[in-house]
Amino acid sequence: MENLLFHELRLIPVHYVSEEITQETMLKAVTANQELLNLGYTLSPKDVVNLARTKELDSFPSYVRHLHGDVKAKPMYPGFPEEVMKLDEAVLRFHQFLHYLSTYGLETFSGQTVLKGWLPDSPEKNKKRITDRKLLDAKVIALVDVNDMYITAFRQILSKTERMTTPEKQIILKCIPNLTVEQMTGVPVKFKQNLLYIFHAVFADENLTSEQKQNALHALCQHTGDVLKCTDYVLSKSKYHFKTSQKRLLTKLLESYPAVDFKANLILSDKKSRRSELIIRYLDFNLYSRSEDHKKAVAMLRNGELQSWEGQAKALVSEKNADALSFIARRPGMMLRMLTYLLRNGYTSEQIQEALIPNAGGLRTQTIITLLNHFGKDSIYNAKYEANQVFQICEALLLARLAAHETPLKDKKIFISLGEISPEFSRIETNDKSDEGGYLSSGMVYQIPEGVHRIRFFVYWNDKTRVDVDLHAAGITPKGEKIAIGWNNHYRSDAMAFSGDITHSDAAEYIDLDLDSVEIDKMTANIHLYYGRPTFAEVETCFAGCMAVSELGQEVKLYDPKNCIFVHHLHMPVRCVQYGYIDVKKRIAIFVGREINEWYQDVQTEPCKFNLGKYLEILEKAQNVTLVSEEDKDQADLILVTGKPSSEKEISLVDNNFFMDK
Repeated sequence: MENLLFHELRLIPVHYVSEEITQETMLKAVTANQELLNLGYTLSPKDVVNLARTKELDSFPSYVRHLHGDVKAKPMYPGFPEEVMKLDEAVLRFHQFLHYLSTYGLETFSGQTVLKGWLPDSPEKNKKRITDRKLLDAKVIALVDVNDMYITAFRQILSKTERMTTPEKQIILKCIPNLTVEQMTGVPVKFKQNLLYIFHAVFADENLTSEQKQNALHALCQHTGDVLKCTDYVLSKSKYHFKTSQKRLLTKLLESYPAVDFKANLILSDKKSRRSELIIRYLDFNLYSRSEDHKKAVAMLRNGELQSWEGQAKALVSEKNADALSFIARRPGMMLRMLTYLLRNGYTSEQIQEALIPNAGGLRTQTIITLLNHFGKDSIYNAKYEANQVFQICEALLLARLAAHETPLKDKKIFISLGEISPEFSRIETNDKSDEGGYLSSGMVYQIPEGVHRIRFFVYWNDKTRVDVDLHAAGITPKGEKIAIGWNNHYRSDAMAFSGDITHSDAAEYIDLDLDSVEIDKMTANIHLYYGRPTFAEVETCFAGCMAVSELGQEVKLYDPKNCIFVHHLHMPVRCVQYGYIDVKKRIAIFVGREINEWYQDVQTEPCKFNLGKYLEILEKAQNVTLVSEEDKDQADLILVTGKPSSEKEISLVDNNFFMDK
């Protein structure tokens, strides 16, 4: 749990053991925070004071190092990259052959399990290396009382209006057994896909009584539409078989909402009505129902006496009814999904905006941003006039929606400090973000600082059984030619070098990219689970990252946590991941974190009509803020940052979910 909180929320659980702060404990806390800089982290001044009261005070830097993750094994060639660049190709291949023979070969010939294979005796094996200079800004981390960590994490994750990542789901599963029903029901689940997951976790919890489950599920679901959607989900999870007690529970839950609400949600669309009828049948609803009004609604559904809202809306549009737009606008979320349909049926963007803007308060900011991301792509925006119109409508809606938010930014002087994040290339990804997670999720683009001449991707893995993880890279030359680096390709080129393929556990692999080389325009790093476990989710430890190094050929430590641009403990239930992407010309690094089935897959890095910079412009206008310059930073009321706040003035865009309905 501690590891997940650190990587997903940048929270460190601590035990507070004293209210008193002495000169000695304060000195230890300040010293510990200085040591954190060697790991690339820092505490806010407030948390430095808090650290002085904790049980973890004496061991805090080592505690953070443990949570961050460490590359504990040397690569095949510890003198990487210089050693690899000097070795003869024939020697490299011979070493590779001997290593494979000592693992896969011995297992095949002898039938015995091999835990560790042969590695060459490198002259650089025990050589001490110097620490590289600090190249990146320190990342702020925050303390949380260990007694509050479950409710804090539960509240922060579920208050977001976007789907949970794999690590966030793992956090929620760990939270639920440690929370009371009252605590769980006190946190509204704002995103429906997340609601499905929480609903199932409560529904399947054998430690809760039927009454406790009903109370919790009623509080989690806003209306019977939510209950029907969640019932559909748990029905498939139960392989289309419910116990009698479960049928009674779900029937009671549906009847805990008014019959009018129940009736309206049975038939939102023709497709959903058919699904609703199937769900009702699997529940044996009429057998366990105690409400005549709810039974009547079911009878009307089965007799085809209910007309869907979607059917009514489309009928009004086809009839060119003057009230069509006002009728559809009563459900602004549905209208948003019908934009292209309405445009194709002759309605102008001005007419649609006029109907939607007054109802913008009923829209999800996340949905608007998803549409802006899609229709703002150059390939779509410039190809279709219709896409251009949808984009402009959504821009106006986002402005109206953000203006309706009550945020601390309203009418304030603001300074924006994004650090190494590029507003021009970054996108606020929602449903399309990586399932791998991380505090700064996919979509955020890192501007590689000046002075960084080398980018290093690495992966470290360990397991009690033999696991073989492979790190690959594929580069594209200015002429569009592909250069592949990895175990079954080249070990080196003019721009890239590979540290050697290891096929056992407790091992590390590295790939370096020389940013000063003219050979490569773009490079993608992929991580492949070749052998040992079904997916990354089952590997005990698989720790990967992207690191900045100052000079090519300098004898620095291979792994330096303070210069990690991003790091991840891989949790996804997949075998091959496109992990990171580098655009050499633009000097940007991107965490991708998506499953792939091919060596090279490009990433869209061209400026989109909607990006982080555009979002901030709209937010500034919507909240009527006054931007201040770097020179006038001290006069700002608030400072917007992407990471954890380091002072009372700072507000985190990430922690506030970019003000998306939070």
